[in-house]
Amino acid sequence: MGSPAPRAVLVDGYNVLHAIPRFAPRGGDLTAARERFESWLSHAAARAGVRECVLVWDGRERQRQRRAGPFTVLYTAAGVSADDRLLDLCRSAFAAPAGSTWVVSSDRDVQAPARQLGFTVLGAMTFYRRWVSMERADSAAADFGTPSRAEVDALLEEFLKADRGRR
Repeated sequence: MGSPAPRAVLVDGYNVLHAIPRFAPRGGDLTAARERFESWLSHAAARAGVRECVLVWDGRERQRQRRAGPFTVLYTAAGVSADDRLLDLCRSAFAAPAGSTWVVSSDRDVQAPARQLGFTVLGAMTFYRRWVSMERADSAAADFGTPSRAEVDALLEEFLKADRGRR
């Protein structure tokens, strides 16, 4: 499969959420989409043996930080973007382990500076595919890359509802 699991992973929440069809809300409930993504990311990081995984959301919630073992969810302060917060983490708490830390974002304004600081940078889909491959290698019974029939039906129903609402 390629490279070993990183020591740490820093994730640009909405950037990645909206890029991966499995999690993208597509006009549906954003809170539920975030929760599904957080759950998947937390479990995937644990399976990969990542020591620390930080998911950064643009601040729209009252809760500013939530931690469960090596998984941390951060909401930015008002007026601070997730991009800025990720780069602050790169320059501070994660500067020393830069070579063994992934920064996950498809945003070029995050990618270029993170690369310059020595981080491994992965776009959203590259990251997702890599971790899905790790999951499949760990558990042949799990199929995290192909949506279930129920997921497809639910997405179709959301689409049809949204389409009816536009008429």
